[in-house]
Amino acid sequence: MPSKNEIAATMSRSEAARAGIIDANQAVEKITTNSKRMYGFTRKMIPTDFPTEPKLYIYSISQYGELVNLGPGFQLYEVFACPEDRQYGPPCVVLPFNFFEEAKVDVTEHTFTSGKQIVEAILKVGPGMAGSMDKRRLGWFVSDTNPPAEDEVEHAKNLYTAECKRLFQEGNRYASANQLNEINETHRRAASWLGQSVTWDKPQEKMVPCPGCKEMVREGAAVHATPYCGFVFDWKMAVANGLRTKKQMAEALETE
Repeated sequence: MPSKNEIAATMSRSEAARAGIIDANQAVEKITTNSKRMYGFTRKMIPTDFPTEPKLYIYSISQYGELVNLGPGFQLYEVFACPEDRQYGPPCVVLPFNFFEEAKVDVTEHTFTSGKQIVEAILKVGPGMAGSMDKRRLGWFVSDTNPPAEDEVEHAKNLYTAECKRLFQEGNRYASANQLNEINETHRRAASWLGQSVTWDKPQEKMVPCPGCKEMVREGAAVHATPYCGFVFDWKMAVANGLRTKKQMAEALETE
């Protein structure tokens, strides 16, 4: 008799249903009927026997790694930077069934999110996402296998190389215009990936690691002003310089 995971990974929806494996809608129904009432408050419980296959795996072929927070109710996902002696970093594993719990008056609800939706949120792709936010440009890619297929790795390398060429040319333009302060770690990493030796590939000022994404930024910066991070070092300075609003500051400080 195949295991529940094998059934979920290999059978069609109708075949899985006949074998007793549930889909997303059935999962929500099962949670609804599996609840505990405590002190007048009903908490719906997630069963522990949901399928854990098929998983999705996110890898990085570059120096870019990040601890990704998708918001309240979701677990943290970490995409690992690629070690120097490897083609890609360790996988960030995404399960097929994901739920976030929220309280509504006197009962909790669990909202289903598929593994594919989680992956799209981590990679910042799909409807409503700007192309500049796409993490695949930084060397991240998704696979349904661990380890990934060779052609998937090569495709990720091609995408990242194209982005590095763009950044390298941009760095050269900044250097030619003597705008060295516009050159950041993304440009330096691009030069390193392409094996290019240039005069601007070293920081011009003291650099410190960003707590949000671990990339090196200039010391004294108010905000890490990149589309993929945005960590705020100094809220008062950020508001004073029009980089953030007072409302954003109040909301951020309230959650800390």
